[in-house]
Amino acid sequence: MPETAADLERFTVVPARALVVVAHPDDGDFLAASVLAAWVRQGTRATLCVVTDGDAGSDDVTIPAGELARVRLAEQRAAAAHLGVDDVRCLGYPDGILENTLDVRRALVRVVRQVRPDVVVTMDPTRHWLDRGYLNHPDHRAAGAATLDAVFPSARDGRAFPELLRKEHLEPHKVRYVLLGATDGDDVAVPVAGVDLEAKLHALGEHRSQFDAGEMGTGVWQRAREVGARCGVEFAEPYRLFDLAPGPSQRVAAEAEPGPAILGGEPPPPPLPTTDWG
Repeated sequence: MPETAADLERFTVVPARALVVVAHPDDGDFLAASVLAAWVRQGTRATLCVVTDGDAGSDDVTIPAGELARVRLAEQRAAAAHLGVDDVRCLGYPDGILENTLDVRRALVRVVRQVRPDVVVTMDPTRHWLDRGYLNHPDHRAAGAATLDAVFPSARDGRAFPELLRKEHLEPHKVRYVLLGATDGDDVAVPVAGVDLEAKLHALGEHRSQFDAGEMGTGVWQRAREVGARCGVEFAEPYRLFDLAPGPSQRVAAEAEPGPAILGGEPPPPPLPTTDWG
């Protein structure tokens, strides 16, 4: 069935704080670079969290262990700078063998409670392939699944991983919105501007250890224009939205606590370093 010209709802929330969680360096720039650039221009404080160290991202088995991870960290930080993002973190799990374990979930709950984002953007854990020529990396699916499990219910519940509250003084936090990218179930689009797409291409261009971004421009602009047409703007990026507004069982807590701030609110506590990445 052909898509209509306006089959995606526009997601126009500009969060005070946003968190993007991905499996590898460079994943975040494919997933959300233009959106981060757009939000940061409008005042968002953004954090990019990479779950693995990226050290398996080469066919060259002669590269010493840890060297590629160091290169890719430098690339990711340089890429993030094009978007105005200076908070880049890596949890340091081994690349290529990531699983959605309780340890990974705990680490992500820690990040969520530190950053206290209004919006979390991550990868669709249900998508095993994208087309006939691309099987989705299992690390992508594991990172997405662990992020969703961290957002709900663990980051919200003080009894989940109680040591984070007792020893690290990280208060529970309820994320309002989750955006899943690289999904077959797009239902919203985030408007972006041409300057944001340029920032995305500059960010992708920093990942020289992985690919040559020189020929990506046409595809990036064309896709953003096509998605924009589906929601009535010039350019946009597609996602699947989850709005985790309090349900009936949570109304008492919701009345006692303020909702997510949009371009305002108190700044989050300073980040606590977890690895050599930051």
